[in-house]
Amino acid sequence: RVQKYFLDGMSPKKQAEVIELSQLVTEIAKHTGCQRITDVGAGQGYLTRVLAYASQSSGAELLAIDHDWKQARGAEKYQARVLKRLRGARAQAEGYVWRDELTTRIVHDVQAVSMQTALNLARVSQQGVEDGKFMLCGLHACGDLSSAVLRAFAESNAAAVALVPCCYNHITERQSSVDNAGGDEYLEQIQAKQAVSMPGFPLSDRFPGVVLGVNSLKAACQATPRWEHELDSTIEAFRRNFFRALLHHLMVTSGGLSTSAPFPVVGKITRTDLDQARQETLGQLDHTADGDDVDFTLYVYAALSKLDYAWRPPVALCVACRREMQHGLKRMAAVWALRSMVGALVESIIVVDRAAYLAKHCGPGGSVSAFALFDPVTSPRNIVLVAQRKR
Repeated sequence: RVQKYFLDGMSPKKQAEVIELSQLVTEIAKHTGCQRITDVGAGQGYLTRVLAYASQSSGAELLAIDHDWKQARGAEKYQARVLKRLRGARAQAEGYVWRDELTTRIVHDVQAVSMQTALNLARVSQQGVEDGKFMLCGLHACGDLSSAVLRAFAESNAAAVALVPCCYNHITERQSSVDNAGGDEYLEQIQAKQAVSMPGFPLSDRFPGVVLGVNSLKAACQATPRWEHELDSTIEAFRRNFFRALLHHLMVTSGGLSTSAPFPVVGKITRTDLDQARQETLGQLDHTADGDDVDFTLYVYAALSKLDYAWRPPVALCVACRREMQHGLKRMAAVWALRSMVGALVESIIVVDRAAYLAKHCGPGGSVSAFALFDPVTSPRNIVLVAQRKR
């Protein structure tokens, strides 16, 4: 009954993830005798608070690290609210045992963590505790942040790490996978960005010279387990991707966009965006336009507005393009399905690379595992990487 105090403000999805991961981290911390748990990418502190205040907690101090000071301040406000409720008579009546030391159990720190600063993360985590009596954890650490946390574990004497990665599309690689034979200036910038000295992939020596590329990394982010259970939203997602491809075609053929330039990121189109597009196209769609014609036209105008792109195609051109290319919807859905199936293989390569890296740096008698921790329908990024050193 007291659990509701810790889960305040979380979505049902986040609640399930926090409960599962906190139980795992607590068990590892107890087993390894950790005096501190560092939650990297702590955000609003949801996982941090459950680890610190749950009645079955390990008793370890929590260090919550995030690069955004606004997130850290928000976490402190939530923390103060939870502490007030835990001190209250209702929580005591419901069986919660208050201890004064709980007020100082969480420490917040604002710092950017990257592959280059991973050793500093380990140093900060080690300060003030017995040698090696700390562990690292993270829930949905984005892109290279996951790689940096694993590097901090590998190059320190941390007792353990438990990490759920996400956002594979933000992982950096050493070499560029972009073909720039034509000398395009924009692609040169992409190549310079990708030519990093300390990439997030590969970490181990199992995949020498392997470059996954941006498209493969994006494919690894797909949520294919949801397709069967959320059919309507899946079909709508295919349809929106088809609209996006048609918009790209329009922008290249009629809107002045270079064929070598990547398509800008549109992001989510909201109901407000569509309402504004409806006002902009009011009276321009004739009686022959069907529902798909209307939907595509509104999408085009809403997307171009979000992109702050000055050009607007005539409504008649939108309708003609949609009708001419309609046959491509099923073809694109088939390609998207095949691409997403390959995505599971790409994710497996990333997981194996990271597990092999941990195994190499875990030391004699250490253990490494990677397994599904969450329901894949609710949480498609559900793999947790766990490494423990022998004590």
